[in-house]
Amino acid sequence: MTDFKIKPICDAIGAEILGVDLSKPLTSHVAKAIEQAWYEHIIVLIRDQDLTLDQQQAFAANFGKVAVRHQLTATKHEQQTSNTIMLITNVRENGKPIGTLPDGEMMFHSDTPYYESPLKATLLYAVEIPSHGGNTMFSNSYKAAETLPEDIKRRINTKKALHIYDYGNQQKTANSYDKDTHPHFAHPIFRKHPETGRSALFVSELMTEEILDVSSDESRELLEFLFNHQKKAEFVYEHYWRPGDLIMWDNRCSVHARTDFPRDERRMLRRITLEDDHPVLAGEPPFLETTAL
Repeated sequence: MTDFKIKPICDAIGAEILGVDLSKPLTSHVAKAIEQAWYEHIIVLIRDQDLTLDQQQAFAANFGKVAVRHQLTATKHEQQTSNTIMLITNVRENGKPIGTLPDGEMMFHSDTPYYESPLKATLLYAVEIPSHGGNTMFSNSYKAAETLPEDIKRRINTKKALHIYDYGNQQKTANSYDKDTHPHFAHPIFRKHPETGRSALFVSELMTEEILDVSSDESRELLEFLFNHQKKAEFVYEHYWRPGDLIMWDNRCSVHARTDFPRDERRMLRRITLEDDHPVLAGEPPFLETTAL
């Protein structure tokens, strides 16, 4: 592939892969180059693809084990289509959504931090896109971690945060999620990436409920600061989808959100995820100016 190129999208996050046809098997050289670009840039974008579900899964399998969805959270249509697919769509049949997360905005989050082993990667492929809106914003969690004020780093260093999620809820309210009902798990706030060795800020506005081993007031204060910090424009790329776009992102070092879009226009994206074969690695963040805590 003489036309194969890797082009950074912006200073914040992301690279576009040019000159590949994902409907065909990748050579080991190209697959490795895409993987290294993904580690470096956190998200990779590949445009103008015409992919079947099987082809999307074959591409995903270059980078890990394709995850099987929890059937309790899958719609009947999704269950009949594949046990690995999630349709992010507002398309309805007989008045009922055929997929998941149909309408409206969605707060910043990573995928499945409320499990002991969160998903490693998400691959989202655009099938139908509205005339405007429904954009996905990606925030670089490495940069968010590295640019925190030193006093904040010290206060949250070695701390864990509890993540929890009520499926289908796109905007968290002031009321806490019910731990007796919804899946939840605590992970280090600074998460060390198993491949790059870099530490990322592992919290999100939608799914992080509290910081453990501090008072509730301090937890609220710190989380409000962290949520606002990771939304800063210098960390964020906003993607305006086109049909045929595929984006693969790393859930270990990014968070993403969705903007609103017209509810009377069809939007459909096909989501596949990868399991993580590494535990969550913790450790003191290397970017602290001093280790005297």
